[in-house]
Amino acid sequence: MYKVELEITGQPIGKGRPRFTKTGHTYTPQKTKEYERRIHAAAWAAMAKQDIDQTDRPVAVDIIAFMDIPKSWTKKKKLEAEYGAISPMSTPDCDNIAKIVLDGLNNTLYYDDKQVTSLRVRKTYCHPDRGPVLYVSVSWTDEGE
Repeated sequence: MYKVELEITGQPIGKGRPRFTKTGHTYTPQKTKEYERRIHAAAWAAMAKQDIDQTDRPVAVDIIAFMDIPKSWTKKKKLEAEYGAISPMSTPDCDNIAKIVLDGLNNTLYYDDKQVTSLRVRKTYCHPDRGPVLYVSVSWTDEGE
């Protein structure tokens, strides 16, 4: 069993919608490209540290987005969020978080995101002392080879 774990610090973001130029060409927003590059770089660093090569096996991906607690909330509501009594129902959506992570890991841990056979995405509020972070775990086995 192989497992690679990544942490990308800062407020997690979701995959941005494609944008269109006046001439009708599409492009990916710069913020999305930069975040995908951060995920890609974190994956390469973790793979190098563990001496793991890119896999062509089916993979399971587990994503936890630890979001900032809004500063405008009351002290009581902040405390409830800190202890998990309130879950984030704000942007980014879980599916957009999954898209940016899976695209950022393409040609890194795996060749293509079609290899993902299991996906779990969760959003929760972070502890104020820790700060926002995106946690990603990718695992696979070499069984059957």
